[in-house]
Amino acid sequence: MLERRKVEAQSTAAIRRQMTQFFEATSDGIAFLNRNYVFTFLNRRAREILAPSGELIDVSLWDAYPAAAIQDSPYWINYHRSMDEGVATHFEYFYPEPLNVLFDIHTLPSEDGIILFFRDITAERRDREELLRRREEMERQFAEIEAVYRTAPIGLALFDLDDYHYLRLNDRQAAFFGLKPEQVVGRTLTEMAPIEGLRELFDQVASGGPPVVNFPLEGTLINDPTDHRYWVVSYFPVLGSDGAIQGITASSLEITQQKKAELALIESDKLAVVGRLASSIAHEINNPLESVTNLLYLARNSETLDLAKGYLESADHELQRMAAVTSQTLRFHKQSTSPQAITGEALIRSVLSIYQGRILNSGVQVQTRYRADSPVRCFEGEIRQVISNLLGNALDALAPGGSLFLRTRESTNYVTGQHGIALTLADNGSGMSPETIQKAFRPFYTTKGIMGTGLGLWICKEIIDRHNGAIQVRSRVGYGTAFVVFLPYDAISR
Repeated sequence: MLERRKVEAQSTAAIRRQMTQFFEATSDGIAFLNRNYVFTFLNRRAREILAPSGELIDVSLWDAYPAAAIQDSPYWINYHRSMDEGVATHFEYFYPEPLNVLFDIHTLPSEDGIILFFRDITAERRDREELLRRREEMERQFAEIEAVYRTAPIGLALFDLDDYHYLRLNDRQAAFFGLKPEQVVGRTLTEMAPIEGLRELFDQVASGGPPVVNFPLEGTLINDPTDHRYWVVSYFPVLGSDGAIQGITASSLEITQQKKAELALIESDKLAVVGRLASSIAHEINNPLESVTNLLYLARNSETLDLAKGYLESADHELQRMAAVTSQTLRFHKQSTSPQAITGEALIRSVLSIYQGRILNSGVQVQTRYRADSPVRCFEGEIRQVISNLLGNALDALAPGGSLFLRTRESTNYVTGQHGIALTLADNGSGMSPETIQKAFRPFYTTKGIMGTGLGLWICKEIIDRHNGAIQVRSRVGYGTAFVVFLPYDAISR
């Protein structure tokens, strides 16, 4: 009998040791409370959470943690239900100082009291709330980006690499075709926009070449082949996690109305140039015409044939002078459909001849120096318009007897590395203030009052930009102004 009790005691002790080892190894806190709510056991994790600096065995729960003793608190309610009613409960609740812990607690009734299984979920809850906050923030940002994408005033689209099908596009991009986005998805780039050179731009990006940035595009779309339109477009590759190109994203800003307005302004400025030229040409033709009239009269009344012949030869010379003026005028306004090769000297001389009468009448001294022999490919009528504007402005700024300097030389644009020629038009006239220089190339800005349109220099810059060139100005009040126009040898790119 004693032996059996001894064996049972040993067996019980072994089970207790095993249970204690199990309790100590678990990651949850475990605590036993007797019927008086006094701690009788705490495992390792329970001691770490509840009593990092003191012993709780034989200490009352309510004395150790008075905040839990507040009636109607979740601690009070759940512990009494398990103790008094024998009901297992589960709850989450925060305990303030000195613990500052959010607990997840399971209570189980036992013969001697209750058993608490609990975990510190403070960090877990904080991480979960942070994750939820981040998810909500991402969803909010995604919704904002989606709203911006859908309502952006520029066309936005995503294309695949298989014949460039539309995968996605916003309302503005679809509006180019007079359709809704869902009516365009799945259709190809060239089906919707049969514009020459457009597919080659996409091929460039798809093959890993440089992206297309702010490229001027013009042409017609499928919905109206008769309506010529203009855009500024940018195309970029869409890269996967492995760095491979998976698609192409496109942005398109339509500038058709702006372009048409610019073209109208250019035409307006051309009319102003024609008006100024008409005055100069009339003077240039009137003087030799008067001479011819007088010479013919003298020839008709000459006493000898030799004398009449001399008068007629002088008249012929004056007629040749008029023919040269009219020829230069026609050439000035003739617009080629393709760029032509011409030297800087020829460009300047053709414009200078038209202003010759005004120059002589004002007593302006013209100094020329031509050092650039190589021609540039350009639309010569447009470049003559630029030179005419600059020359006319210089003559307006010069006092009688002033000096005008015209130069050509070989040059390099060190920003782009392009080689070409530089045309310099300088005067020692009234000059411009720093404020005037800053606004000089703005449309409608003029210092000439009702006599100026404010379009001349703006048009000049537009023309030079189209020729991939550059125009610069240096000036000082009372000393004069110098304009330098750079044109690359292969200036035109359209």
